[in-house]
Amino acid sequence: MKHITKILFVFILILTSCKKEKEAASNSNEDFKAVKQVVQGVFDDIWSDKKAELLTKYHTDDFILLEHGEVWTNDTITNWCIRAKKRDIGVKRINSFDFFEAKKEGNRIWMAYHNYATIKKDTLERKLQWLESIVAIKQDSIWKLELMHSTRVNRR
Repeated sequence: MKHITKILFVFILILTSCKKEKEAASNSNEDFKAVKQVVQGVFDDIWSDKKAELLTKYHTDDFILLEHGEVWTNDTITNWCIRAKKRDIGVKRINSFDFFEAKKEGNRIWMAYHNYATIKKDTLERKLQWLESIVAIKQDSIWKLELMHSTRVNRR
């Protein structure tokens, strides 16, 4: 009888462990999806529509962007948005992403992806590409970007 009790106890432990792993994987997938939406939102709202007032929705207060050898902060990006609104009248930017790596540790997610942009003005069109990575953290149940690293890729 003691053997059966021990076997039953081990079986219950295994089932409980499997259930927790499945729930953790499901939560991670939901978190990865949420962070991908943050990335899409940043590029659509900030880099396409130049809405600097939405930076706090997507970025931590101490966010930094490593942009082709330069360090950009939220202030740098705000100033970029102001200048870009003045010079880019009639320009449309369409963003798409190919996420190829994602890791989660606690309330922190790291992702790597290809970023594609199509820039259109009237009949002119230009395609751009970057290789990027981000670090996102969960603050008060909301995912925000803490760090982004961006490298231009020459299209062939």
